[in-house]
Amino acid sequence: MSLTDAQIERYSRQIIVPRIGGLGQERLLAARTVLAGDARDIEAPLAYLVGAGVGAIGVRVSGGQSGLAGEIAAARELNAGVSVTVADESKGRVDLALLIVGSEAARKAADEIVSDREVRAWVVARLDAPGKIAVIPGGATGAPSGDASMHPGVGSRSEAAEFIAMLATAEAFKLIAGYAENPSPAIIEFDGYQTRVRLQP
Repeated sequence: MSLTDAQIERYSRQIIVPRIGGLGQERLLAARTVLAGDARDIEAPLAYLVGAGVGAIGVRVSGGQSGLAGEIAAARELNAGVSVTVADESKGRVDLALLIVGSEAARKAADEIVSDREVRAWVVARLDAPGKIAVIPGGATGAPSGDASMHPGVGSRSEAAEFIAMLATAEAFKLIAGYAENPSPAIIEFDGYQTRVRLQP
């Protein structure tokens, strides 16, 4: 897929970033993703992914899909070149699942939406304290496991929840665009004062 002149103009700020370039933008435009979480937690990540030109995004919010029509309409207005749908309608293989877990309801919604999909890569953000992000670049089926995963027991919300959600979104962007040649699984922990990255085997 070659970029059109209009796409080059629209995404020029990303294309000039070292290790993104035109090939990275082509990957973004061709990507199929799933974004799941509470409505308040996925609003900014959705806008970021749409603005970056991630090709097809299936969205799932906890507590049902009511009110999602407005979010989808706003996303389409932001970038008509991106397909944004209710995740229930977009079954099958996805390149990346970005799961923003800020409540037990969000954990359940994320678990439901990804359980029947083949997912190439995962980014899972836990917004409870201390905040954690699991970056899982390898293939998987069903919900991932690990420190920042989908396990039950979401605790009290971190004061840095919005920051953690956007940091997770940036990690998702990097995975989709192929920013790192051979990305390693990692757990990123944030306690409000410092960030620690632990590479996983």
